[in-house]
Amino acid sequence: MDRLVHLSAFSLFAPAPHTPLSWIYPREKISHLWCEPEYWERVARTLERGGFDMLFFADGLHGGATRDQVRYAIQFPSHDPVALVTYLSGIVKRLGFAVTMSTTFYPPFLLARTLATLDHLTRGRIGWNIVSSTSDSEAQNFGLDTIPEHDRRYDLADEYMEVCHALWNSWEDDALVMDMEGQVFADPDKVHRLDFEGKWYRVRGPFTVAPSPGRRPLLFQAGQSERGKSFAARHAEAVFSAARGTAQMRAFVDDLGARFERAGKDPARVPIYWAGQPLVAESASEARDRYAEIRERIPLEASLAQMSMHWNVDCSALDLDRPVADLVVPGTRGLFEMYQKRNPDTTLREIAKTYLTGSEKNPLVGTASQVVDAMVHLLEEGGGNGFQISPLYYAPDYYRDLVDRLVPELRRRGIYRDGYRGTTLREHVAG
Repeated sequence: MDRLVHLSAFSLFAPAPHTPLSWIYPREKISHLWCEPEYWERVARTLERGGFDMLFFADGLHGGATRDQVRYAIQFPSHDPVALVTYLSGIVKRLGFAVTMSTTFYPPFLLARTLATLDHLTRGRIGWNIVSSTSDSEAQNFGLDTIPEHDRRYDLADEYMEVCHALWNSWEDDALVMDMEGQVFADPDKVHRLDFEGKWYRVRGPFTVAPSPGRRPLLFQAGQSERGKSFAARHAEAVFSAARGTAQMRAFVDDLGARFERAGKDPARVPIYWAGQPLVAESASEARDRYAEIRERIPLEASLAQMSMHWNVDCSALDLDRPVADLVVPGTRGLFEMYQKRNPDTTLREIAKTYLTGSEKNPLVGTASQVVDAMVHLLEEGGGNGFQISPLYYAPDYYRDLVDRLVPELRRRGIYRDGYRGTTLREHVAG
């Protein structure tokens, strides 16, 4: 392999970031709960020790809408990751961070201000995962009856990004004077009002945050639908995606690369991180046994609750054994299509068995050497730059296991950096 493998940690400020019931763990091993600072300090310090690019926080404003989401902690409860990142960025000094914030529910001035402030406080280590949200239950938390239609959400988001960029760029490079003798803090002629008048947004300005180290956060996008990929080609500086097998990976990379080229961007400069859940142990049999135990404890109802939340469809009310070829998904369409396009005859019951947990043939389960072999194969055959890794079990221990076992094997092969080569998130993802 002729390039370095990049690793990012995917989480939510929640009991179970991704895998249902990953909050279940032998009680004696838990020294701090997920909502306590010590838990996240251990995670962040471990990731920095392992040279991870970032701790990437997904977020949702819709959890707890059904009894099963509450019962099984399906991305619920979910606390504010922005507040957590503000805290953690003072604990570790090199690890990057990314937060998820919705263009549908945050006013653009407020979001741009929050992220620019975080870029200052982290000294350029902040990224923004741009989402437009997915469910009616989210909309109802903000006084709306339903969420806007899928493609219209992206239309709104396109204009939203125009506002954000205008705000971040409204101070000229030399506007900040700090002339103490002359009593001039900033040159008024170089701090500009926006007077933005769009189809959906009106913002006066000027921006109330001085230019941050990167002027804006690193922009992530994870859309897999046709409209989502068009949005990514226009706005993304890095991409987070999921696929089932190298054929889907390669198709996505080639499609997105062509879109970036049409947008005048170099695809090689836009890293792609693939969702992955490696499990590394001393022996292959130990890893497989542990992986099977984790998957077997997930009730069907828990998987259906997670699918329903992401897709904005009540899966529990549908025939679980009917092919999903004609199912209309208004929510996270890309995640549904990942299964539906591979096999239109698949059923909801079959999807639930592997939804965001991987199949029993997950290639990223085994010894460190076996998992690195699989990672190299996936990236060489499917394309992309690295992996967005979500924990299968108690996160502080899960990431410690990867840093102590997987990272040394990657470094031994010369395909993972020995240390950070820069100080900002942009430098991490590009290095």
